[in-house]
Amino acid sequence: MADLQIPGLELEYAFSVTMNFAERIDFVGPRGGKGYVPPATGVIYGPMLSGRVVPYSGADYAIFKDLSEGIKVNTHYMLETDDGHWIYINNRGYLHRSPDPDNPGQTKLYFRFTPFFEAPNGPYEWMSRTMIVGTGERLTNPDRSQFTYYRVL
Repeated sequence: MADLQIPGLELEYAFSVTMNFAERIDFVGPRGGKGYVPPATGVIYGPMLSGRVVPYSGADYAIFKDLSEGIKVNTHYMLETDDGHWIYINNRGYLHRSPDPDNPGQTKLYFRFTPFFEAPNGPYEWMSRTMIVGTGERLTNPDRSQFTYYRVL
């Protein structure tokens, strides 16, 4: 399928987040598998936002049944900007698997999601009223995820 071009709709790079994890807890219940992964550390960088992920301020909550359909992800965290503002983020989307073109026989794990932000009045309130989309990749050694956020223009 070719890329869809929508006149008047563009994406602008906003910021990235590298989030490091110290533990992953997976369990299977009567409604399928679940996962809980709290952030140990994280850094935020980019032209529109910089700061840190507040350690253990939330977690990735994953629901997985049939891995061929992707893993449903619902994350909640607190971010702290370099100038001391706190921002709540909720990412909702999916973690997918695909063959890694750079490493034959290996699997690449990537995210597609729509974040929701609650930011206080002031320099970051634009985040609470802006459509933002995100991509990401789950990486190992060390265990971390790399997220990239784009503002929809």
